[in-house]
Amino acid sequence: MSQAATLLDTRSPFGTYPAERMVRAAWRLADRHDLSKGLRRRIRSLVARFFKGPYDMEADGLKFRIYPGENYDDRKILAKGRLPEREEHKLIEPYLGKGKVFVDIGANIGSYSIFAAGLGAQVVAIEANPQTATKLGFNVRANDLDSVTVVNSAVGPREDTLPLWQEPSNCGFATFVKDLTTGEWAGEWTPTFVKVRPLTAITDEQGLTRIDVLKVDVEGFEDRVVLPFLRHADRSLWPRVILLETNCRPYWTEDCLSELANRGYGVTGQTNDNMVFELSA
Repeated sequence: MSQAATLLDTRSPFGTYPAERMVRAAWRLADRHDLSKGLRRRIRSLVARFFKGPYDMEADGLKFRIYPGENYDDRKILAKGRLPEREEHKLIEPYLGKGKVFVDIGANIGSYSIFAAGLGAQVVAIEANPQTATKLGFNVRANDLDSVTVVNSAVGPREDTLPLWQEPSNCGFATFVKDLTTGEWAGEWTPTFVKVRPLTAITDEQGLTRIDVLKVDVEGFEDRVVLPFLRHADRSLWPRVILLETNCRPYWTEDCLSELANRGYGVTGQTNDNMVFELSA
């Protein structure tokens, strides 16, 4: 099965696009980490020419329509047959469940949001990239989840419109930080202008009175999401737990870690890319 161009399909029922054995084998090869990064990139480019997607996959009992040619998380699901970020899921799972509220900023295709909703949490899934938000909405519907609200918006310190830089092989790495589009991550980046809103405006709009877990993964913009919220939101709305991506920390304009510590958040877990903070009683 080969495809010359990616077809964005959010109308056909889940199961329309099975991932055949050859497809899975090709993407497993493209994901082999015993190969050099350069060779892996070349193999991935070749595989993406023929097997862009979409494909319908179940991972850890959850349903996703994935487009591996243009998204890292999709490739991981197809290559490994499971959700990415399993370590992070284990760290936040004790704080989720029925009656809990999970706010997911940088929701991508929903690997966190759908996981949290499957545990019974009420979820607000916020995704800046319009096309990715459309894919997220399909995945939510495919899992028959009425506890997930998808918000197509970026989050930042103030109401604004900013260029969201996107790289065609990984739409999940879209960023407002232009410095991230050079050096190690240099590629064919293009900007899409999107609306930015403070998190306080979104929580007010959604009628939230508590946040049990806040996850923020916005490629170097995390400080401009979290710190303005903590400075302006009522303390009763401060998240009990924050899962914060830290692998782009050098691109922050303020140090989230010291500010979180000053506000009573202690580190309770850490992975290669993320840290988990819990607010002291």
